[in-house]
Amino acid sequence: MSYDIKLLDPVSRKTIMLPIKHVMIGGTYRADYDERTGTFSPSPIQDAWLNITYNYSRYYDEATDGDSRFANKPYYANSEKDVDQDEYGICGIYGKSGAESIPMLKDMISRIESRYKVNGKWISTERTIRKYLDLETGKELDILDILTNKRAVDTYKCEEHTVTVWEGPNDNYWEATAANAISPLWKLIAMAELRPDGIWEGD
Repeated sequence: MSYDIKLLDPVSRKTIMLPIKHVMIGGTYRADYDERTGTFSPSPIQDAWLNITYNYSRYYDEATDGDSRFANKPYYANSEKDVDQDEYGICGIYGKSGAESIPMLKDMISRIESRYKVNGKWISTERTIRKYLDLETGKELDILDILTNKRAVDTYKCEEHTVTVWEGPNDNYWEATAANAISPLWKLIAMAELRPDGIWEGD
């Protein structure tokens, strides 16, 4: 799962083409394939578009919780007037202009840093993760095998483990850390600064 976020032209409602090409890598991105080496590399694009992994959602939810600017109705809300069902998070910028979103995104960054940095240094935190283990061998299983039902339910077990996570930058894009979660917010700000009149849309 991921957030697919685009900055739209306020008139045409089409994705804005920025005046410069960029290589802003997200959960998914356009890539060129080199047949000689058999490798992919990010393809420069002009689209004001960024895909962000849902792995970062906990940081976005924490940073926006209770901030009315970010309140949004989830798809399952029963009524537009049902304020008890408001949700928060990065989706709060949807429908906002680039100009409106810049202070919102900067506040998100500031709040994440204030929570996960001490004296300017990233801290470590503990969190609970789930591991799926083969009942016969005890080896950890690939979560994709579980999600795609490639494994029979009676062949594995689920265990919860407490792990320590350093909240600083990580080369693994998919790793949920505070620093990793902040990186895409700066990319969104860069787009918003180039087209402050644009309107954010996402799914």
